[in-house]
Amino acid sequence: MASNVSGIFFHLSDTKNRMKDYSRKWWLAVVSLAAFTLALVSVLIGLALTANSGLGLPVVVGTFVIAFSMLLVWYVFKIRYSSNQMFDRKTYLRLAGSFLILATAVLPVSLLTSPSNPIGFWQAVVTGAITLSVMLFLIYEGYPRLKDYGSPGILATAGLLIVFALVYMTLISDWIIPYNPFSINVGDLREPPNPDFPLGTTSLGQDMLSRVIAGGATMLQVAVLSVVVCFSIGVPVGLFSSYRGGNLDKGIGLLMDSIFAFPGLVLAIAISAMLGPGVVNMAIAIAVVYIPSYFRIVRSQVMTIKELPYVEAAIVMGAKDRYILLRYILPNVLPSSIIIMSINFADAILTAAGLTFVGLGLPVDIADWGWDLTLGFDVLIIGAWWISTFPGIMIVLLALGFTLTGDGLNEILTPKLRE
Repeated sequence: MASNVSGIFFHLSDTKNRMKDYSRKWWLAVVSLAAFTLALVSVLIGLALTANSGLGLPVVVGTFVIAFSMLLVWYVFKIRYSSNQMFDRKTYLRLAGSFLILATAVLPVSLLTSPSNPIGFWQAVVTGAITLSVMLFLIYEGYPRLKDYGSPGILATAGLLIVFALVYMTLISDWIIPYNPFSINVGDLREPPNPDFPLGTTSLGQDMLSRVIAGGATMLQVAVLSVVVCFSIGVPVGLFSSYRGGNLDKGIGLLMDSIFAFPGLVLAIAISAMLGPGVVNMAIAIAVVYIPSYFRIVRSQVMTIKELPYVEAAIVMGAKDRYILLRYILPNVLPSSIIIMSINFADAILTAAGLTFVGLGLPVDIADWGWDLTLGFDVLIIGAWWISTFPGIMIVLLALGFTLTGDGLNEILTPKLRE
């Protein structure tokens, strides 16, 4: 009887010549993935060994060990529902136990160095391990299912991996950066990339690599907070307004159209100028700009859904409006809202960078890709290209990850587009 294990780019079976059946494309994909993973792990270990905190290696090793242990534990529970497996439950349990023992042996070593922030250390390890385990789950469990959708599934997987990789880097950034990102004169002023400073230094002698690694935290905070505010206001207002109809719907629709009529960046600049700098204020300014997007998408769908026979039948049977909205209408508008949310992340990141570029974003004493991009632009004319290039690449990568995720999910969740 054949036993199968599905994962990324591989499908193992109990046949004598199964290795010969794989195509060159399969082998190229496996080799490329292995090379990329090895390079990424090597870079992380290199950063860990030169980290300013002295605890980079325990953090990196701990996150990887715990993440693999979590994945193996998942497989232990998974094989309980499948009899056709190449390894039994005891084998996976032994592997998971070995990883957990290694984790418990590695992490306490860091306590001997008396970290100044033990709570932050363990928080970075745990959250980093959870993020890394999500990436592994996407690779070994998500891809075999998403690949059935063709290119949309591949786009969604690639986008999610980019996003979670940058989130993982941000979560452990305080423990793997070579220098304090705020320390000045750690090197010569505007020193180009070299072995001591791989990404060069800023006009104040700050290490560019440390600022690039640490700068993603603020950008992600602004993006997540703004999108949460947009979603939690735009979706409920769109549901209630369009279901009720009448003058209430007309009034709210007119307000949303008025906001939508302004160019997004111009409106965000005006709101930021009134609120002042800060993460929360910037998130509110961005949220106000994009709330109409959720409202218009939800409203257009609710206007169609509430006329369908099953909704009318629920009304005739005496169902309450709250029950109809939550049971029959909301599940049908959530897929579109999630797609808008993923694309809105990319818009929020670019808008946040634009606000900082014009001086209305975050305070200058915060490590932020937008500020590094702005300050690097001022010295670009004298040849200091690296100060603005590397933060710009990170902004593009993060926005690209969310954009790919949104485009892929849009086609996956919309059957008409797949056709």
